[in-house]
Amino acid sequence: MSSGPTTSTVNEVVDLVWGTAISLPLAPSAEGPGPWAESAMEAQVQITGAWQGAVVVHASPTLVGWIAQRMFQLGDTPPGLDDMRDAFGELANMIGGNIKGIVSDGGAFLSMPSVVQGHHYEVTIPGTALVARCEFLCDGQPLVVSVLQALPAQAGSGRVH
Repeated sequence: MSSGPTTSTVNEVVDLVWGTAISLPLAPSAEGPGPWAESAMEAQVQITGAWQGAVVVHASPTLVGWIAQRMFQLGDTPPGLDDMRDAFGELANMIGGNIKGIVSDGGAFLSMPSVVQGHHYEVTIPGTALVARCEFLCDGQPLVVSVLQALPAQAGSGRVH
């Protein structure tokens, strides 16, 4: 079983997708996102096939709003919640599609993205382990991208905070 993408590879994918689709300053953060000052949003896609796992993107609603404004060219118009969910799901889809291309030679499938929002929650994907986690800051707003890989026979669970 492939160990999945490395942190370096995930950083490269995020840089590529972010630079192409969002074009806002994004820098790696060694400090971690710290406590979320507001509710958080999470978008995830599942990869199935020869390699199985998930790509999870976690950000503040403020950053997700900026993402929606850029993706949908809204200018100074604040995005609605549906626009934010659509844009954030599409970001996860683009990152996940690139990761899928790295872990598979064409025998993998990408799910539709799911997006959730809330306060102080932990996502658990049973039967997975964290293989890469990359943390970034965009004008002080955190973005975290995690890649989880399925384990054989429920050997553990991947947790994303």
